Amino acid sequence: MTVIENDHFAASFDTRTGTFALRRRNGAPFLAGGASCANTSVGKQSTASPGRVHSVETSEFHDRFGPGRRLSIVSRDPQKLIDLSVDIALCDARPMVTIAVRCTNVSSRDVVVASLEPARVVASEGGVLRVPGVSACLTNGEMFYDAGAVHAFGAEPPAGARPPIKGVRLVNESIAPRHATIASWWNIGLFSGYEREGVVLGYLENMRALGVVLVARHADDEISFAAEAVHAPPIRLAPGQSIDSDRFMLNVASSPHAALEEYADAVGATRNARASSIVNGWCSWFYTLTQVSEDEVLRNAAFAARHLRAFGLQYIQIDDGYQRSAGDWEGNERFPHGMQWMAERIKAHGFKPGLWIAPYVVSERSDVFRLHPEWLVRRRDGSLQRIGNWENESSPEALREAVKSYCLDITHPEAAQWLRELFEKVAQRWGYEMIKIDFVAWSILAAETYRDLTLSSAQVYRRGLEIMRAAAGERCHVLECGPGNVTVGLIDSMRIEADVNYGYAAAAWTQYFDGPACSLAAAAKRYYFHRRTWVNDVDHVCLELLTPQQAEAAATSIALSGGNLISGDRLVDLDPAKLEILKKVLPSHGEAAVPVDLFDADVPTTFVWHVKRPFAEWSVVAFFNPDLRNTAERRFEFRRLGLDPAKGYIAFDFWKQRLVGEIRNELGVTVQPGSVTLLALHASAGRPQFLSTSRHVTQGGIEIEDVRWNESDRTLSGVSLGPPQSAHDVFVYLPDSHPWTWEKPAHVRDYAGYSLKLVDAQIVRVHVRFENEGRVAWTISADDWA
Repeated sequence: MTVIENDHFAASFDTRTGTFALRRRNGAPFLAGGASCANTSVGKQSTASPGRVHSVETSEFHDRFGPGRRLSIVSRDPQKLIDLSVDIALCDARPMVTIAVRCTNVSSRDVVVASLEPARVVASEGGVLRVPGVSACLTNGEMFYDAGAVHAFGAEPPAGARPPIKGVRLVNESIAPRHATIASWWNIGLFSGYEREGVVLGYLENMRALGVVLVARHADDEISFAAEAVHAPPIRLAPGQSIDSDRFMLNVASSPHAALEEYADAVGATRNARASSIVNGWCSWFYTLTQVSEDEVLRNAAFAARHLRAFGLQYIQIDDGYQRSAGDWEGNERFPHGMQWMAERIKAHGFKPGLWIAPYVVSERSDVFRLHPEWLVRRRDGSLQRIGNWENESSPEALREAVKSYCLDITHPEAAQWLRELFEKVAQRWGYEMIKIDFVAWSILAAETYRDLTLSSAQVYRRGLEIMRAAAGERCHVLECGPGNVTVGLIDSMRIEADVNYGYAAAAWTQYFDGPACSLAAAAKRYYFHRRTWVNDVDHVCLELLTPQQAEAAATSIALSGGNLISGDRLVDLDPAKLEILKKVLPSHGEAAVPVDLFDADVPTTFVWHVKRPFAEWSVVAFFNPDLRNTAERRFEFRRLGLDPAKGYIAFDFWKQRLVGEIRNELGVTVQPGSVTLLALHASAGRPQFLSTSRHVTQGGIEIEDVRWNESDRTLSGVSLGPPQSAHDVFVYLPDSHPWTWEKPAHVRDYAGYSLKLVDAQIVRVHVRFENEGRVAWTISADDWA
């Protein structure tokens, strides 16, 4: 048996059984009986199959994670059909293991490969992954419409546990017949408790295949799993040809949150993630749908320039409905001046223009369909494959379509060149600085075959994004409504939830807070990807149909994601109170709040931001109540919130603009129906201290430049930031109570650029006025309030 080891794991391969094992550094077993497999037209080929001949070599390597050690295994087939090569790597700097498998056709005829399994650890085949206390898991969905689910082991599998992608057939329907098999796209998190070690199983890359992980708990502390890298459609290997799986990763960390975050860190580092560009903008889709017009866009752009640009809004994005037809992306009759003119007008208002495109969808009315049918995806029988957002061509939705659509096949060189020229035109000639890519699930990823039969859908999809990125340039923000796990490093942001806000007030509330794919659930269950693999795009901020209290909750939920913050209302008609709510979440803070109760329910409701600024650190905690009828009680010990149990904290309610008081040991709140309670928590300093503002939900993360306490003259000084011709309040806490009396009434004290007023027995309000400048300094003397 050949062994490699580091400070985290020891990995070994048994040439007699064809299986690998992992042990902790202290000798405790972690994984046993693992095999690597290929699912092919000549059967399942496994390193553990009888009669195979194995050889093993060890080596050292140095990659972007630092130095490490590798086991390289060659597993030769006595039938001379399929040889397998397996790499198992240990990273010295991280508690992670990666496994990859290569499948080589050593026969004399073509072989079809449906999927590869870099790691198959199944109890009925002698495999086991030991995770002490494991009780639940967090799955991931394929793309925006499925945010994954929290599943407690021992319960029935969640609805739709099998990944719902057209054209994908898993070889592994079940890996534990007497136990629920849970399927997850890309990765899965294993949960044993919030203060216990977390484990994540997931793909480090998805460039060659669509990664699926199947998991079952077959005994206490024991997990079976299969990592299946699916080729859809299956790939044909000629004699002598090989195909590699992507690297599959097992990583452990001190907590389940840390394990998820470190997994995403590794994925992003592997593919040089683009995760810094954030869109603060407006989009036409949710109220115009496909009836958008240039007049409507420019009216809202002009309004946004007057009221929102100074608060951080930067982009104006035109969505579906501007085009002549899918495949002909010139402006239609509602855009008579053309799309280049529109981009110029948006820029004239001081914004960056954005444009929606469904790059693979080709209408039968387009010139592409009429002149180049050879560029389109075909079925296995050679006929053109019709596509649409429906189950099949016989479905009522498909039968109702008046205009049929087809799919661009970019494995045809001329189609690839057309796609390149399209994105060069949009970004370089027209001048759009943000492009939203949509409708990929039922187009390029649903193809029965491609012109090039040697490529998988993942390879084709990533190749398409490579073309788009090269053509659009490095400065263009690419927002993808697709499987960003395949295109890490090429996209800037990814839509992560099901944007189905269609209807009236009830539909709007449902979109944000009801169901496993709602905005709040997606922001929680995919928080760990944000700024690690891409920027999260949760949903548009649509406030018009909600009550003011509901609007506060919806805006807060999007702001907590830390990602793209895009208004979806008709701004020119938005109620002034809701416009003020929108201003309070602009611009995006950039950091994702952590869902405290991530594994407690499918829609977590408690989030914490730990805000760190050079002058102070504080926490912002959000408690949501999706129930529109009943109040909700929330109570957490400080440790769960990331607070120091030995300290006392001062709490301030942002939306109610009131002091909650000093709390110790735990935080409990009563949340009203259909609302959010958003609290700033500062460790008690025993002196006057900055507490909150009325400007932004971070309560100082955007709008405070500096705050300093001078003990010698007992003054608190600060510098506030804000748009010229605006004003907001800063709230300062006084440790001593100052009851209102006739002898000392709470008069306003005016100074240059600000005023002071005692508005509570322990709160001084600093009303900051930004007249012609965006920066105001203010000072409070503690002795003035003695």
